[in-house]
Amino acid sequence: MKTKFLIILSTLIIMLTGCKSEKEEKKEKYDSSINQVVTLENKRLQKEKILTDTDILKREDIGIAVYQNGDFIELIYELKPNKQTESLYKKDKSKNYKLFPNQKIKRGDVNKELEKIDYVENTALK
Repeated sequence: MKTKFLIILSTLIIMLTGCKSEKEEKKEKYDSSINQVVTLENKRLQKEKILTDTDILKREDIGIAVYQNGDFIELIYELKPNKQTESLYKKDKSKNYKLFPNQKIKRGDVNKELEKIDYVENTALK
């Protein structure tokens, strides 16, 4: 009887440790895309002299929202106190991300696509 119990218990433990939560699966799915976009944003900010060459935005300091199965990634962060910055990146046909214009007129074209969030990271910052 004890052997059956141990077998069942060890089987359950193995099954539970092998299961990932939906959030963990999505984090893995979008991880490289988010890293690519954070790198692009850092390069853009350094090019525009908003950040120095040694300064970088860290992923853990950025609110991140992924839309449309990774086609859009939005970054939300503060470089100056009480001044929130939002950047939206769109995946092109070659699977690379490009900064999407932040003007309301052009951004209005994609608002419907940004209604459903697939993955969010660091929501307290958003």
